[in-house]
Amino acid sequence: MTCQITFLPVGNADSIVIQSEDSTIIVDLGKLDVLEDWLHNNEISKIDRIYITHAHGDHFPSIIRFVDFIINSQEKITIEKVHLPYRVIEVARKKVMSDENNPRVGKLRLALKRISEWDEKYIIKFTPILRDGEQYSEGALRIKALHPSQNYIENHLALTNSKLNEISTILRVDYGKLSALLLADIEGAGLTELLNFLKLNSKNTDFIANIVKMSHHGAYPKNGKDLEELLALVDAELAVLSVGSTNPYGHVEPELFKALIDLQQNSDRCLTKFICTEVTRTCVHSASDRSVKEKSGLAKSQKCAGEIAIIADVSGKWDLKTETDHSNEIKNFQYAACDGRGDFI
Repeated sequence: MTCQITFLPVGNADSIVIQSEDSTIIVDLGKLDVLEDWLHNNEISKIDRIYITHAHGDHFPSIIRFVDFIINSQEKITIEKVHLPYRVIEVARKKVMSDENNPRVGKLRLALKRISEWDEKYIIKFTPILRDGEQYSEGALRIKALHPSQNYIENHLALTNSKLNEISTILRVDYGKLSALLLADIEGAGLTELLNFLKLNSKNTDFIANIVKMSHHGAYPKNGKDLEELLALVDAELAVLSVGSTNPYGHVEPELFKALIDLQQNSDRCLTKFICTEVTRTCVHSASDRSVKEKSGLAKSQKCAGEIAIIADVSGKWDLKTETDHSNEIKNFQYAACDGRGDFI
């Protein structure tokens, strides 16, 4: 019995596939063409759950494109249930009602109608996913949300419809004794709330994980110390970064790499490795060179590890498989942070 968690190389976006002997789960739909090719190449015929962590384009392509993806998949793939971001249907419906002159509104109206038909006829069920809400359980695989709670998300949305990263769905995946924490794009007040929740529940082990998917593609949030404290609690062995070479945000930010290196060097922690899907400017350029480039990324995309897969059994033993020969690949980058050669001055 094994489980595989695959992080697809989708640039500064997320698309994760979780497979066990009984289930296929997808978390986020960044770069749908990459995911569609992967599903085809791996002859996937059934998707048990799709989790969309939040409604930003690097995680959710839009309701119109999402519906097209399902329609295009239906001849070969059965989809059981989709966990859409909280209130995403409501927001889309209000847009349809308020922007009738926009030519795309007609397509959006049809897409919403299709979702309603699928849901009403039990072809595909659509539900939000919240802390203490519905959990997925099949065989040795368990998936539950650790953030946000309904109270937090409703208070947050009452104050602002922006800052969607703060209400990212944070998932804990368990397969026997293996655990993974998927941090989506959590930051700001949402990160603080998640940290406080885990600390208040420290009598259990919900915060401990073998694998952590780092938040927001290598961003270092304004409340970075909260992220560092969270990582110390999680005490993961491997950190995975889904990041794009050409991103214009300065990812992976040096402060984030420094935090991961500090965890490695702390003898009380067990982080042994961190790894990126694509090469980023932080590993290619010196600190002085980066200072004159503002936050611009590299000129073209280049895989570092490429597709990253964690293969585990129920005992918790896991192996790392990468698309590229990662250990040789990083020899080409003068400031490869994962090899201890980062320039952060």
